[in-house]
Amino acid sequence: MKSVTIIKAVWDFFFKPQPVNHIGLMRVLFGLILIFNWYMIWSYLDVFWGVDGLVTLKTSIEYGSSLRFSLFDLMPNDPRVPALLAIVNLMAAIGVTLGLFTRTSMVVAFVTLLSFQNRNDFILNSGDIVLRNILFFMMFSAAGKAYSLDQWIKSLRHGKWKVPVMERPWAVRLIQIQFCVIYVATVLFKIKGNSWVDGTAIYIATRLDEFVRYPVPLLNSLAVIKVMTWSTLVVEFAMGTLVWFKDLRYWILLAGIGLHLGIEVVMSIPMFEWVMIAAMLSLVDPYDFVKFENAGKAWLMKYRYRFNKMRTA
Repeated sequence: MKSVTIIKAVWDFFFKPQPVNHIGLMRVLFGLILIFNWYMIWSYLDVFWGVDGLVTLKTSIEYGSSLRFSLFDLMPNDPRVPALLAIVNLMAAIGVTLGLFTRTSMVVAFVTLLSFQNRNDFILNSGDIVLRNILFFMMFSAAGKAYSLDQWIKSLRHGKWKVPVMERPWAVRLIQIQFCVIYVATVLFKIKGNSWVDGTAIYIATRLDEFVRYPVPLLNSLAVIKVMTWSTLVVEFAMGTLVWFKDLRYWILLAGIGLHLGIEVVMSIPMFEWVMIAAMLSLVDPYDFVKFENAGKAWLMKYRYRFNKMRTA
């Protein structure tokens, strides 16, 4: 293979324009997750981020990274500041969901989210970090050009847009790479120990009272536990590697959705499962998504026509 061919393939992978419909829907889902995350912040605002909360600002600065950024560090240590930043975060999350001033809303949502996370990083889980990372990459994407008020307003001003809107996907590619790195790193970390290799990890995880949501009698069988433990490793490895093969991609994504929904039913790990499921949209082929969207529209038009015909008969 010639070097020119490789360079062209890499260039096309990152910069050849593609439809943005799938990343627009992904933005809506992430906006809803941001609103839910805001609800959790607001519910424990004084406890975790208040002036007299469990972790003071002084402690947060002392034990935090020297490279961290938080608006809390730049603003007065006043009881009104957490509420103010929370309200700004909510407005930005709503903007992200609706696609209103989309890029600005994403930047504000990211900055305020990062500020809350760095103000008290003792309570963070992997879902918080993944949400923050993917939101950062999404800021540079064309997510506001589909399923958004921005697109609707622009179409009213300048006439109907070309469908689908085509943009360079380099930011989406970074989301995809981040997504796959998460799963590869997870598998490599898990196989370092013994519990995942010998098939007992799920037995241990489902006996942690602070994480278990519903006890599942099926998980009392050692054979079932071993199969589920090893199957989890297989699915996670496939999500990080084999998902790039299009003929396998959708089966692997379905397996990943099943895995995360199963974890969500059995265990209480706030947001992580939904963040990963929403991020799977980035791996859907944009042209396949447009075909599915058009098929859905045709189906709705068909039944709408039938309904109107029956009503006027």
